[in-house]
Amino acid sequence: MAETSPRLRPARVTTGGAILLAWSAGMIALGRLDAPPIVGVLAAIGLTVPLISFWEWMVHGVLYHRRLPGLDVIREIHTAGHHGALFPPKHYVQPSAGFPFMRFRSPRRPWRMADNAVDNFLTSGSQVALHFVVGLPFITLPVYLLTGPSPFFWSSLGTLAVISWLLAYVHGCIHTPRDRAIERMGWFLWLDRHHYIHHIDQRANINFLLPLCDVLFGTLKRQLSESEARRFPSFEQAKPMAYDVLHPTRRAARRA
Repeated sequence: MAETSPRLRPARVTTGGAILLAWSAGMIALGRLDAPPIVGVLAAIGLTVPLISFWEWMVHGVLYHRRLPGLDVIREIHTAGHHGALFPPKHYVQPSAGFPFMRFRSPRRPWRMADNAVDNFLTSGSQVALHFVVGLPFITLPVYLLTGPSPFFWSSLGTLAVISWLLAYVHGCIHTPRDRAIERMGWFLWLDRHHYIHHIDQRANINFLLPLCDVLFGTLKRQLSESEARRFPSFEQAKPMAYDVLHPTRRAARRA
């Protein structure tokens, strides 16, 4: 348990970027072949998922966590509201929340969860829209220019839409546990633990849904450091439902 906070290293970022670029070029070349449509569909998914991981990493790591001129309000909502007030490590979940997303309309303070469907929709919709709008010029537009209105393009656009929605939905599920079926899935539990570490160390695990770029760029952190483990609850303590899923006998006993 000696893992420390990851640091961005230029050589690692350059190498990771080169790998991502080479992979993307390969997928585009495959998608432009005179092959059955299913080849283009699968190649587009192979292209779009890693690129979404990259832009997720950029949006979360830069827009949400760095000071950018004229965009401080976005950082404030995320760091002061989401991380600081509503979901600090010692209060990682809102188990009784009526809605899974926070309110971000003014007046923003005190920070609070949405208490009506309109505010919940505005917050969740803005998260979906942000990732989708970022993906349109940086992923789907270049794909369209290279392949036209092909199965490759439509598959890329559909992949972007689905993952943009999943980014918001899964994030809401993580912080407002309600015994949904998705919350008992192994991949969800892995992402939940991965994200909990980010709430303790905001320089780590920048990716939320697709941690590929955390691996490529060296920001992946698999466990807390010894000092962090002493200061903060373990993941199972912060998320009792996750402990129940991992220990079915306790879950059954509590329900009996």
